[in-house]
Amino acid sequence: MGARANFALIDEDGLRLHYSHWGADRVCSALVAGPEAAARFVSAQHRHDDPARDWLDDAWAEGGAVVDSTARRLVFFGGQLLVEVPLRRAFLALLSLTWPGWTVRWAYDGIGDLAAAAGVDRALVRRPDEDERVLPAEAETDLEWQVHLLTVRADDGITAYPLPWEVHTAWQGPGLLERPPSGGRPRLKLGTVPASGLHVDLATRTAGAWLGDHSAGLVPELDGLWPGWRVEFWEDRYEEQIARCGGAVTVPDADPAAALDELVAGIDRERGHDPVPGMLDVVRRHAEDRQVELNPYFTAHRQVDATDAEWEAVLDAAARLRARLAAGPGETAPGAADHGRD
Repeated sequence: MGARANFALIDEDGLRLHYSHWGADRVCSALVAGPEAAARFVSAQHRHDDPARDWLDDAWAEGGAVVDSTARRLVFFGGQLLVEVPLRRAFLALLSLTWPGWTVRWAYDGIGDLAAAAGVDRALVRRPDEDERVLPAEAETDLEWQVHLLTVRADDGITAYPLPWEVHTAWQGPGLLERPPSGGRPRLKLGTVPASGLHVDLATRTAGAWLGDHSAGLVPELDGLWPGWRVEFWEDRYEEQIARCGGAVTVPDADPAAALDELVAGIDRERGHDPVPGMLDVVRRHAEDRQVELNPYFTAHRQVDATDAEWEAVLDAAARLRARLAAGPGETAPGAADHGRD
């Protein structure tokens, strides 16, 4: 039980590595108000002795951030509010206003990207997620929930496979084409934006992959997984895949202003809410008369929120951003190009 996260601060004194047992669910409220508020939050968390060794690995890390004031760079992932692409895009756009002059990047490689940003070898945190690498036998039938979207363009058109959201077919490499799942269809109407996707064009031997969240090790290994192919990584741009399907696959139109409103309301609910007392109460209720041994880091979280003045500044930035988003598609959301990869 937990939402484990590593947070690192880098400044003129070097690297400091911190841990929160519940911080992965507090990424949004920890970062939204800018560098000073983020540094206060991180500094209040449990500090590890060895910042070159004491990192979570892929299996345990559910979020975190590296705040590097020497390079003015923020790299992060996690946050329950950011599991859908439109909300994460709204958050990145908002951070471009509250972190002026900083490079703000989403960690598509999860804890691997955080380690790399801190100057630590990604190999230290690697622990493959085997479930993500399994090729499902057949396509999903419920299209109202997030899916992994596999599309294959051949001479006779598109075949689309909506698959369980927790897999990513890019792990399969070209061997995927020899044993595709059953249930592919020539046209597909999805009820929501997919969780991730892969588009394969047989004629041009091109594979394009994208992620709605993060994937342990996938992005660094993409080129090697598809030898002899041109491989493109589209970050979270699912529109690239949809466009290449030429109308054969459709998803609902996004409403960036509505996504921003939902995001800000969600962060407001996080403010002032310390998860530790509530989780201790859950343990007490379920333990009843039994003796329960808790993880020694179960209470390793300190809720440190933005000040009222800092939150008012966030709300002002959100209002300015919303005005731009509501102006229509001709307006470019600030920060939209700042969530790439190294």
